Amino acid sequence: MTQNEAQIFGPINDREFRLTTKFNAPAATAFAICKGIVLIQPQVGSSDKVNLILRPYTQPITGFNIKYFIYRGLDKSSFFAADQVIEKSDTSSDLINKVNKDFLSFHQKENEPIPPFLAKYLGYNPLVQEDALMIDSFFFKETELVEENGSSSEIDATAFELPLVEMGESLGNFSGAEAGIDIVLNYGDYQLPLPNEEFVFDLAYARAKEAVITLDNNLSDFKKKVKREQIFQFLDAAAFFGFHSDGGKVKIDHNGTKVSKTAGAIYDEVIFNFKTKNRLYLYIQSDRTRSYNFYGNYTISEGNANSIKIGNSLTGLTEGVYGIQGWPIIINEAVQGHQESRNKLFLQLVTDNHINTMLYGQVAEIENAQHNNFCNAEDLRLPDSPEGIPSSFTKIIELSNPAVGPEGAKVNVASFNILIYQGRVYNYLRRQVLNDQNQSIAVYDQPNFFDEVFHGIQAMSLLKAGNYGYYLISHQKIKLINHYYGKEQKGISAVQSVIVRDRIKTGTAYTGRITYLTDSVDQLKTNVSTTSKISTDIKGISSVSASNEDNYEYQLPEPFYHTLKPFTDNAQLINGLILNTSDQSIPSKIILGLSEVENELLKSLIAGKNMYNSSLVLIDLFEDGSEFISTENIWFQKYKVGIVGEENGQLKLYLPENDIMVYSLDRKYHFSDEYSKNVKEEVKLDLILDLDIYM
Repeated sequence: MTQNEAQIFGPINDREFRLTTKFNAPAATAFAICKGIVLIQPQVGSSDKVNLILRPYTQPITGFNIKYFIYRGLDKSSFFAADQVIEKSDTSSDLINKVNKDFLSFHQKENEPIPPFLAKYLGYNPLVQEDALMIDSFFFKETELVEENGSSSEIDATAFELPLVEMGESLGNFSGAEAGIDIVLNYGDYQLPLPNEEFVFDLAYARAKEAVITLDNNLSDFKKKVKREQIFQFLDAAAFFGFHSDGGKVKIDHNGTKVSKTAGAIYDEVIFNFKTKNRLYLYIQSDRTRSYNFYGNYTISEGNANSIKIGNSLTGLTEGVYGIQGWPIIINEAVQGHQESRNKLFLQLVTDNHINTMLYGQVAEIENAQHNNFCNAEDLRLPDSPEGIPSSFTKIIELSNPAVGPEGAKVNVASFNILIYQGRVYNYLRRQVLNDQNQSIAVYDQPNFFDEVFHGIQAMSLLKAGNYGYYLISHQKIKLINHYYGKEQKGISAVQSVIVRDRIKTGTAYTGRITYLTDSVDQLKTNVSTTSKISTDIKGISSVSASNEDNYEYQLPEPFYHTLKPFTDNAQLINGLILNTSDQSIPSKIILGLSEVENELLKSLIAGKNMYNSSLVLIDLFEDGSEFISTENIWFQKYKVGIVGEENGQLKLYLPENDIMVYSLDRKYHFSDEYSKNVKEEVKLDLILDLDIYM
């Protein structure tokens, strides 16, 4: 394998970013990087090449999810001859051997004559598959049957089964010319209405010779910035394989024998021929899951557009802009003069030292983290100046990554780091008001601890809704929460979010409900922190239960459960919900429950607007930490629910015409009256339907 500068992953210029790691390969065998499901598509512009999409069944990196591996430029004859799958032979791949065996076994079992093994039975049917079809529609297909002459058969469009391959099994051969591989991160198995701001994974993308993000000249500056964010979902193949040198292993085929390579052997024998073998890619995700300084709130000062200090030594940090050629990523290839086995990258980020300042190394080794790759506001804060002026920078953050090379000339082993950081408050436009001179004045507000958690309000399940419209959607972009314990914020969790649609019995009828809730991925735990006692729900298992076959009502996974505490608000009796755990730990989840009607009202605020990256917000109706108290002497919080999104480059708040009010008794479980009023204290579980979610 060889690679030249024109084939490498990354920025080409300020308008183009290559997502495909291209290379020149002999007619060698391609192997499955992990256990996964295979879809094959033609490569555009070629009659003898195909691209292969491998969707992981088992993730190759624990806790870090890959959506697709896309192999570009495989030899079509390794798979098909005309419109049929090739037969098993001494030179055919493990994939071809397996599908032929399964096909033969199926028809023999049915005592049927063996029909031609058509390529379309493996999902390869380009004449009827339009470029606009989403790749996910193949992996999440719903079988459709038609009745004809008293018998049912599957319609042609869904009459295929995608094969499953094991890690290390041979797939087919590269064509002997230019090839490539895309590595795509998974944000969750959902779909958004089109058009949307996310990268479009359709067959046009799957069939391309290579993938490049190109910024059209007619796009506004804001839309260009939004499009640049899409690079966060892609990795350089050299960095992916090089990442495994830090305690992992890569299996390669050596003359038909599978050999595991670790540490320096991964550099020498797996990635050495990549031009990017010494690149460290640093991605920093910040406010509202956007890249660091996306909103311009991390510039050092009004007259200084720099937003970061960075360097290869503690004393060598210099100011700079986060990004390269306008793309939101840092690429470090510096040679370092030491004799250790790891290179260091030092950085300081801009902060206003507020209580929700926090840092998490999702994929990184932060050597001076407070604990398990987390830093809270206190840990990140530098001492004030002698004049009492707070520092506008965090402490120096030390990132450590594997290095190779002779003493005094240590180079990076290609890898990637992902940091998640929130360090300076941003504003959103709340409303316009008229002043005494009848002039329109903008009124701004700031988010609370809740407001960055729940995105994807318009998301739809990739699977057909189950009984009575039940579905569950997982959003896998990591967010940080500084939890409330009592009236104090003193515990950080890194979370994913889940949206559940269920229904609850209301007398003789049923009401649809939407529950937004978090699943913890990691937590800051120290010997003295409150979070050392909080619940661990990292397993992220959810279930739907029914007291009988006519009622599907969501039940929280163990160890979580709710208790009821009714209270009165302005003469209205509210069925209060409190989040508890069966193991007596402090609940770590954040939950928002709305009726389906209320949720549709919020979704309608987005429809028809040119809005990006919308999220749910709670507008506090209590001020300065004070709360409401009911006639039963119960303290409670009360909020209005709204949407904040990006419109023409500005963050704006939208509220429905009729207020949607939600309550909380513990700052954990937030609920509207319509959501909670029919919830019972205890639910007898006659049926549990476990939903396996591969994350």
